Amino acid sequence: MPVDDGVVWFLHTSKEDRGPVQVLRFEGRVSSATAVELEQALARLEPGRFRGVVVDLSELDYINGVGLRAIQTAAARFAGSTCELVLCGLRPVIQTAFDLVGAIPHLTIEPECDAAVRRLLDRRP
Repeated sequence: MPVDDGVVWFLHTSKEDRGPVQVLRFEGRVSSATAVELEQALARLEPGRFRGVVVDLSELDYINGVGLRAIQTAAARFAGSTCELVLCGLRPVIQTAFDLVGAIPHLTIEPECDAAVRRLLDRRP
């Protein structure tokens, strides 16, 4: 009989436009089977189209090294533009993964999505 251990094995991506801010949400796991989906979603983001982009990781329960690099690459691409990339909703296990690779000092992080959107809306264009 299968046991429900609460672990998810998928990655769902959704987008929501909040005026000049786009919210990109990820739910599930970024593993070797799903990292390509995360990479592609981040690569499709257009820095010039919005004032800012929020990457909401609050429903992510695992991220591997490929996923961490994809987020760091996207942040570096945005760093040279007028569009800011803000991460939000890092669960302790996800925050630990970012901490282990030393990425936190190089990323803008807010505790939750609404705070991240407010940060971007309050930013001078």
